[in-house]
Amino acid sequence: MPWRSNDPDPLEDMRRKLAEQERLLAEKLARLNEGLDPSGGPSPSEVKPVEPPVWRLEEDRSSDPMPVRKRNLARQRQRDMLLFFIAVGVLLLVMGILIWVAYVRNTAPGPGP
Repeated sequence: MPWRSNDPDPLEDMRRKLAEQERLLAEKLARLNEGLDPSGGPSPSEVKPVEPPVWRLEEDRSSDPMPVRKRNLARQRQRDMLLFFIAVGVLLLVMGILIWVAYVRNTAPGPGP
């Protein structure tokens, strides 16, 4: 069992740093755009929709309400395959018995006159 450390999550620290860098870059870009176009904001034709960075998309996707648990489907598949073959065997056995009963009934001598 791994020991829990009191250290903060390194991934969370990296996300915070990247978010801060993104905010600073957005501010710098806004200042540069303002310096280029002193009459006001950019025209509507120049405005591009801002796409979130890839790491932000991954963060959104990983916010599932259920915790991730290790799943082992190999055992389940093995169990299902075993049950399938048992069911096929029982079906063949029942069909064999029915065919045998039908054969015996048809070949049996009828009542004599």
